[in-house]
Amino acid sequence: MEGPDSGGDPAPPAPSHAGADRDWILDRLTTAVWIYDVDHSRVVWANAAALEVWNAGSLAELAARNLKADMSPAVARRLRQYQTDFLGYDASFTERWTLYPRGVPRRLEVRLSGVKLQDGRMAMFCEARDEARMQPEAIRSADALLHTKLMISLHDLDGRTLYCNPAARASFDSPQQDLPARFLHRRDYLRMMEQIHSLAEVSLIAEVVTATGLRWHELTVRSCHDPVSGRPSILVSETDVTELKEAEALAQSRAHHDPLTGLPNRLAMPARFNAMVRRAEQRGARIGVLFIDLDQFKAINDTLGHLHGDGVLMEVARRLQELRLGEDTVIRLGGDEFLFLAMEGAEEAGRIEILARRILERLAMPVHGERRKLMVTPSVGIACFPHHGTNAQLLMQRADLAMYEAKAGGRNQYRMFDESMRNQREEELQLLSDLREALRCGHILPHYQPRYSPTAQRAIAVEALARWNHPERGLILPSEFIPISEKSGLINQIGATILEQAVRQRCEWARQGLDVSVSINVSQRQLCDLDFAGMVQRVLEDHGCDPKRLELEITETLLIESNPVVSANLAKIRELGIRLAIDDFGTGYSNIARLNEMSVDCIKIDRGLMQGLPRNEEIVRLVIAMCNFMQVTIVAEGIETLEMAEWAQRNGCHELQGYFYSAPVSAEEVECLIQGQVAAAGSGRRRHPATSGRAVVHG
Repeated sequence: MEGPDSGGDPAPPAPSHAGADRDWILDRLTTAVWIYDVDHSRVVWANAAALEVWNAGSLAELAARNLKADMSPAVARRLRQYQTDFLGYDASFTERWTLYPRGVPRRLEVRLSGVKLQDGRMAMFCEARDEARMQPEAIRSADALLHTKLMISLHDLDGRTLYCNPAARASFDSPQQDLPARFLHRRDYLRMMEQIHSLAEVSLIAEVVTATGLRWHELTVRSCHDPVSGRPSILVSETDVTELKEAEALAQSRAHHDPLTGLPNRLAMPARFNAMVRRAEQRGARIGVLFIDLDQFKAINDTLGHLHGDGVLMEVARRLQELRLGEDTVIRLGGDEFLFLAMEGAEEAGRIEILARRILERLAMPVHGERRKLMVTPSVGIACFPHHGTNAQLLMQRADLAMYEAKAGGRNQYRMFDESMRNQREEELQLLSDLREALRCGHILPHYQPRYSPTAQRAIAVEALARWNHPERGLILPSEFIPISEKSGLINQIGATILEQAVRQRCEWARQGLDVSVSINVSQRQLCDLDFAGMVQRVLEDHGCDPKRLELEITETLLIESNPVVSANLAKIRELGIRLAIDDFGTGYSNIARLNEMSVDCIKIDRGLMQGLPRNEEIVRLVIAMCNFMQVTIVAEGIETLEMAEWAQRNGCHELQGYFYSAPVSAEEVECLIQGQVAAAGSGRRRHPATSGRAVVHG
């Protein structure tokens, strides 16, 4: 507590009651007494015994010492706390201190109380008794209690505070704060006392009231006896773990909240749902679980970029939050999927369906990009507690089923779950299981639909289309199994299977002298595969197939999307010499400049446009004019009548495809068709189906 002698600032004036007579009396005392100015860290008065304690030749010498120079921060804080307690509570303390006058340790038991100086400031009156005979262990333990940051306090069984070490006193709201008042929640104190009586020692983490506000403390509490009175007591040691609790709370919050929207996430759903269930059961209410999926959201990410997509998701979250009432909860499950948990009291009948309609209205929003505008709409599925289930996971599954029904019904609508949906789901799961088995056993096969050239008067190309030869159900069309293969991710495997078989078949026809190109549809999922172009190249090399006789059909939407993986795959495919065709042209948002940039070889006019003849002749002529401008092969799809075939040929379509010529048939059947045409050409007997009758082959 003492540093080297220093002149420093002049000492403050001695207290007014320290007159000569009184000084003489105090000097005769064997007890060391001095007054310490806390603000200036100096002794301002001392009797003779105190000068001996402080190893000082005179009061002037002692008063000149700056005792703060080598004072530890713990001691400085403790002295300030004393001063505060003297002012606020007229407190006094008896403690064991070790002083270091001129570097020599002096062990004392000191009684400390407050005394005012002439200028009104509060100083400390010190009465010391030499404790030189104390054991070293006792001296060191007393000093450790002074300096440790561990808060240690002693209390009787009623909670009255008997002792606080400096760290504990700094934390206690006041010297009189008892142990029960220390706890923010009385239940924590009662539980602690109950365990102390049975276990004698207990540890807990609790929120406590301190001089600096509410904090989290880890407390270790032991049964003991007061060393002064001998009565049963409890010794409490405390450590502040607020920062740890806050870090845990932050980690918990981050783990249970979506970083983009700030909404609770999938992990938070069970706890939120269970809390709502307890309140719903008390009120006789029901809970609506609304599963929300944004229609065509992937097109926004792929065509406008992920920044646009993130902006849409944040706006959706904001709008859903605005629809919340009372105990409702909005959760982001991931991607473009959200969950809205809505309470519907007995007096609010119909609220859940009204909310679903409001969600449809609020979430319908246009999204603008540089070159196009997309419309975001939601599809909503609903399941209700307790009617459709009492388990959160089950209700989510059933709301999800209802949402898919809404999508299948045309999107931008809601559906309430019913049992027929569950039966359909079970059928889908069975179909998916059968599909996996079909891929394993080779039951997914290509059928081929010819593309007829009026100029050559024969089929010069075929389109390979996936068919499923089910061992029990027979032939299953793509409309039944392609959607579920897209959802399950099996579409890539199916696409690779059809590609490999079609390339192998094309090579076999070439060996037989049949010159026919093969066109194969490619899905968006396939083009998003980093290795798609590499896989196509390996298939061509394995079978020695001429890449110029292979054509890949993609949708016009895919071609104009800005997905870098798709663009890289398309560029590699063009480098290999493979032809590119745009399927179902005329129904999307094609950018002519982009089509030219990609050097598209063929455009297939959508069957819907062709079947709308003669009503939409002008539109089809405009599409044909665009295709001629790009100097590509024009294929008219969906040709089903002689009139359609003649119109398409007359208006400049290079190839015709449809049921008028042939349905998709097996490789053997289309081979017979092509061989028959070759034979007819060799004998000079050419027949044009558009002038000589119905299709040559029907499947």
